[in-house]
Amino acid sequence: MNWKYALKRGLSGRHALTAVFFLLITLWGALTVLSGVLDRRVGCAGYAVPPVSALEKTDPTRPLRTLSPLSADLTRPVASSAAPAWPDRLRAGTAQAEGAVTQALEEDHTLIQLFGLVQALSGRTVVEDPADPQYAVVRLPDGSLTFTGDGRPDPDAQAAELLRLRNALDQREIPLLYLQAPSKLEPGREALPTGVTDTSNACADALLRRLDRLGVDYLDFRQTLKRAGGRWGDWFYATDHHWTQRAAFLAFQDLCARLEEYDRTVPSAWGTRREPIVIPERYTDPDAYASATLSGFFLGSQGKRVGSLYAGSDDFLLHTPAFPTLLRYEAGDDGLRWGDAQETVLFPQRVARRDWFNATPYTYYAGGDYPFAQVTNYYNPQGPRVLLIRDSFACAITPYLALASSQLTTLDPRSFSGDLLSYVDYLHPDVVLILYSSGMVREEGPYRLLPQSAAPSKADLLRWTPEALAQKK
Repeated sequence: MNWKYALKRGLSGRHALTAVFFLLITLWGALTVLSGVLDRRVGCAGYAVPPVSALEKTDPTRPLRTLSPLSADLTRPVASSAAPAWPDRLRAGTAQAEGAVTQALEEDHTLIQLFGLVQALSGRTVVEDPADPQYAVVRLPDGSLTFTGDGRPDPDAQAAELLRLRNALDQREIPLLYLQAPSKLEPGREALPTGVTDTSNACADALLRRLDRLGVDYLDFRQTLKRAGGRWGDWFYATDHHWTQRAAFLAFQDLCARLEEYDRTVPSAWGTRREPIVIPERYTDPDAYASATLSGFFLGSQGKRVGSLYAGSDDFLLHTPAFPTLLRYEAGDDGLRWGDAQETVLFPQRVARRDWFNATPYTYYAGGDYPFAQVTNYYNPQGPRVLLIRDSFACAITPYLALASSQLTTLDPRSFSGDLLSYVDYLHPDVVLILYSSGMVREEGPYRLLPQSAAPSKADLLRWTPEALAQKK
């Protein structure tokens, strides 16, 4: 058989490029190991060599300092140090090779980029993560990337926890509103590669059906995006699992409309009174915000794992209020910030320069995931006091909600360990919001916000339905 034909046939296979790539990487690693094992230094055994510091010119105004005959005897033989044993040199060389690989991955990320390119050329739609399968990167038909999960929590247990919290807040005359953030997979049209499953939308659907039956208020942002129309993937970053700023602003507009169905507590001459929440129109008007787009600026959580050569990069929208603002923002390790929106709830330093692998432009909004954060809005004292229990999807919506509120407090249940009801009693919010994304709805833990000693059974849930309560009356 002609060798050129054999080579062409061998490289035409689906996984041939991947095999060649890893062969080259293995060869490169072996050469690095050998370069560490072989001692390439040249020296004169048996004679002392003056230290480098003795030959350094430490002061430009002074002549080069050299050793005097009294400070060292260059002709005196000394015992030569024994060369390390071969196994020791092998171990040292291996450590050097590992360090070189780590440095390449952490600094110039060449290996990630080449790896992603090979995966793209070979047509792979699933890039596995050997360390943690839940972070396998899946490429969708539209070219965007996603994580998937097949968690199957008990929706009755999730609903029971939200009902317990709703009942506890009812005793304080504080409404609870559950907010379901969308998944990157369009409901009812989850186009996934063969063998890949995701339960995000199914879990959300099951939970919301139970909340509807129990009379717990909720707002489904998946429906918000569906009503807006357009291609579902356009509401998300192609290389990240989060929604875009345009999607978050649409959700904020729907949220404000729902908030106006509730009341807020205001002081009066006889103590306090309740009056409807009113959100000024300028906060929900898209024309009241200035926009600027940073092209190809963002490589998201999935893109960082496979490189930009696999699925490209994302544009990033800077959306800032064009009206005067004055805020106080207390945000975890970032401390206390005062000033307008750009100096408080927005973080321009996060987008100062493009750095695909080390920067996270998504945290330009709100700064990131803090266990606790609080915004006081001095230009909207008539706004509601809001407590938001949240995950990372809330970063994009927090600056808008802060403008519409007089005070916004956010808690991340993944890192908050305090007593929630005690905190509610301290804050006296007008409304409590819970914003969870698909990653949270696939679990039960994030819904256990109250102590578990008095958790209701499923039988309790049936007794507490609106129909059952109406019959008791």
